[in-house]
Amino acid sequence: MAEGASEVEQADSAIARRIGFVARPVRGLVNAPHLLVLVVLGIWVACSLVYALIEGKGPIEGLWWGIVTGSTVGYGDFYPSSTAGRAVGAVLIVSMLVLVPIAIGHVIANLVFDKESLAVATVLEDVHERIDRLEHLTLASLEAQHGREWLEQRLAEHEAADAATTDVAEQMLAMFTRKNDQDLPGGTP
Repeated sequence: MAEGASEVEQADSAIARRIGFVARPVRGLVNAPHLLVLVVLGIWVACSLVYALIEGKGPIEGLWWGIVTGSTVGYGDFYPSSTAGRAVGAVLIVSMLVLVPIAIGHVIANLVFDKESLAVATVLEDVHERIDRLEHLTLASLEAQHGREWLEQRLAEHEAADAATTDVAEQMLAMFTRKNDQDLPGGTP
């Protein structure tokens, strides 16, 4: 029974690696809007020009066909008559159906104005300014009370403690990042 479970786990792991092989680049592309737009334009132009070559059309007719086909309007004035031309059309249609809505989502997300987030950001900026002012006043007071040398020594101690805390925090973050990568399809074991 344990051998059967092991084979299933190995098969699951192999499938996850294969899916991860495709998912990682797609995830990277989806989260890089400028690159996404360049890829969409590149696919459109490449498919349009390949169509023009395969079907014996001019580049302008090819680009028109690409716009009409990629947008799935399909006027019917130009269409592929060869199997290779239809394959190019299928690649163009599927890629535009997948990638264009994602690009549109990025545009819309940047147009949405969140009043609450702006209010929180404004309050946080004010809090940071007040903390900076308090820190400056506290340091000036401590220097006047205990002297510059004493203050520099205490600041060095606090910086060392902060650095140690930062190292621990970074180690924990790295640990969770590795754990999440393993949980994702195609993550490294």
